[in-house]
Amino acid sequence: MTRVAVTSRSFSRHPVLRDELLERYPDVTFNDDGLRLTGNELIGFLKGHDKAITALEVLDAALFQAVPELRVVSKYGVGFDTIDLDAVADTGVKLGWTGGTNKRSVSELVISFAVQLLRHTPQAGTDVIDGTWAQHVGRQLSQRTVGIIGCGHVGKDLSILLRAFGCRVLAHDINDFPDFYAEAGVEPVGLEELLRKSDVVTLHLPIDGSTRNILS
Repeated sequence: MTRVAVTSRSFSRHPVLRDELLERYPDVTFNDDGLRLTGNELIGFLKGHDKAITALEVLDAALFQAVPELRVVSKYGVGFDTIDLDAVADTGVKLGWTGGTNKRSVSELVISFAVQLLRHTPQAGTDVIDGTWAQHVGRQLSQRTVGIIGCGHVGKDLSILLRAFGCRVLAHDINDFPDFYAEAGVEPVGLEELLRKSDVVTLHLPIDGSTRNILS
């Protein structure tokens, strides 16, 4: 029987995901204690399992060597910066991931942050808690120019939501999406132009050698 380990704490707490997984794989070890698994503790948790659903845990060559029975890893979340992809290839482990599953959650969060920063609500909230009543003059998100660095799943979804605010949307990406840009009214520009013209800048890139510290 296939044994599955779920290291992800949020997946382990999600009743629907648990039920769906157990319907397919009856033998599942969930991270019910909410442990932050690292090093030998992570290796011990994964020992004896054929498949794993991981989130922020670091999966490196040493781990794959210590758990040779592990043949399939499903990444729950975005980004592979915690996974040694060379080690995955060398050991023949299959890596599964579905892009864009949480794009709407991230897009809505971006808009909420933008509104808060433009309206200075974090500082206003802190003032009220401290017993100070001060007027903070802010700006609306509506009609602002928003620059999106990285127009993948999240960037595209965010572009669509920003239509409701009448925003001008600029995008910078190493890939070109002419059909989407035309349909969504997005203007593709270089990075310097985006930074120069945008009222709000939001960054949606995987972390690797080409993107780390792209903004100072």
